[in-house]
Amino acid sequence: MTRAVVEEKLAWCVAVHAPRDVLDRLREALAAGEYDAVESSANAMLPRARAPFDGEPVRPVRDGDETLLDNALVHARTNERGVLLELTSPRTRVPVSQCNLLFGLGRSPSGMEIELRRGEPFLRVALNVEWRGLWGALRLENWLAMSDASVRYGIDRRLAALEDERAGLAIFAAPQSVWRLRALARGGAHLRLDLLRRRGAARLHWAFAPYQPGISFGVLEAAWDRFAYGTRVRLFTSEDPAIVVTACAPAPGGDGVMVRVREVDGAQRPLRLRCGARMRAVEGDTRIEGEELCSDIAAFGEREFRVRF
Repeated sequence: MTRAVVEEKLAWCVAVHAPRDVLDRLREALAAGEYDAVESSANAMLPRARAPFDGEPVRPVRDGDETLLDNALVHARTNERGVLLELTSPRTRVPVSQCNLLFGLGRSPSGMEIELRRGEPFLRVALNVEWRGLWGALRLENWLAMSDASVRYGIDRRLAALEDERAGLAIFAAPQSVWRLRALARGGAHLRLDLLRRRGAARLHWAFAPYQPGISFGVLEAAWDRFAYGTRVRLFTSEDPAIVVTACAPAPGGDGVMVRVREVDGAQRPLRLRCGARMRAVEGDTRIEGEELCSDIAAFGEREFRVRF
């Protein structure tokens, strides 16, 4: 369980007026990194609701030495080494040369899992490895027949989106990832991700998401959130995909909830956040209209609000 998910569950507890002394103890436990215990206690205080359903994996289909995966949103083809040879969606075909190659693995014991779940617009990859590299990093290498491609990185560099006029490919990874894009002399692009620098046992996760150029970057950020956290019930949501809720946690001192948002499409716009609990007050040049918190946000801007319930 990650800190961001547990913080939001504690924010829900604040919003439904859980006992203050209990919240104070849970905040101390959160600061100590006791995420599982805090989540369990928060779940016990929150109203029971149907658990969000994460799609089950589709069955791989063998085709000679290759494997096909298809869930109607993504079609992928890999070889027996896990190299990604084909990746399409209903509206785009990514010009893959070879993706999902590992450099620096050597004789390190490892096992790769490739999974496509129903209802998810991305292909998941997990790697269990006992990395014994002597220098540099364990790297993920991706070769694409995309000339004059541009790249954009997501919030905290947790994703890289590479596109040209024909197709787009987003790769999801952990926050603060190290990426490098290189244009090839004979055309095409090489996108590299450093997966691991410290020797020892690790379980690593990443994903490939084909997309149609021109979509809101917020759609990719939302897909990353599902990749990292699964489906979850958010305290604050925006119908505008360009406005991403990046954090939601109890406010310092336990006085309300802090919610932080970011505009990711590069245009000033009105900001409307729907809240799943009854709001009483919000600080600053912001107003409450029914179930929504209303304000404005600048292009690529970030705003934070203290909300009381």
